[in-house]
Amino acid sequence: MKLLFFDATQDWIHISLSMIESAKTISMITETVAMCPKESSFRLVSEIDKNFKITKWEKPDIIVCLNGPGSFTGLRVTVSTARNLSQLWNIPVLSIDSLASYSAYFSSLSGLPVLIAIDGKQNKHYFGRLKEGLFEGSYDYKEEELETEVNIAKETKHLYVYSGIKPRCFPADATKIEETLPRSMPILLQNIENILKLNLHESNYNHITPNYIRGSYVETNKQ
Repeated sequence: MKLLFFDATQDWIHISLSMIESAKTISMITETVAMCPKESSFRLVSEIDKNFKITKWEKPDIIVCLNGPGSFTGLRVTVSTARNLSQLWNIPVLSIDSLASYSAYFSSLSGLPVLIAIDGKQNKHYFGRLKEGLFEGSYDYKEEELETEVNIAKETKHLYVYSGIKPRCFPADATKIEETLPRSMPILLQNIENILKLNLHESNYNHITPNYIRGSYVETNKQ
């Protein structure tokens, strides 16, 4: 099964093409990860096309994309691209929480539970926790709410991961995502059973939506 994965929900873009060989095996064929602040609207499709030219694929059998939380423009570009390609190729599409994907990657490197905070602007952070292999969901937190989570987590060793400006309550040795951009294999392996069960009737372009978390663009950007 040919699989196209992509993410442009943050200040980087990530595209990979892989083959699902079995219920436990995925072979990565091509993968592109690059910082491109404010360029996702025109670079995502062109980078997908470049990867397809390398593999000489005409189309994949399934699409997996991330759906946020993240930047308003990045979420819109990623989800609309997934919808359009799913409709064009008439193939299933699966969307996955962005923080779940990043947490899976960094946990695979460290073997530790992960606390992750993405810069949400306006002194807020999109927060998530991966504990014992389970992602507990994404939340929109103020600094003091994030500090409460950090204090609770101090009882157990965690890997702290962030993007943008480091939260004040995160330790000095926290990992900055922009310095080690995530890869797709851990989250794909984690979801391989769900991916293999997808069908066009239940997982088509009408079934994916951006995970804005905040109620509206106005709320996200209010002063």
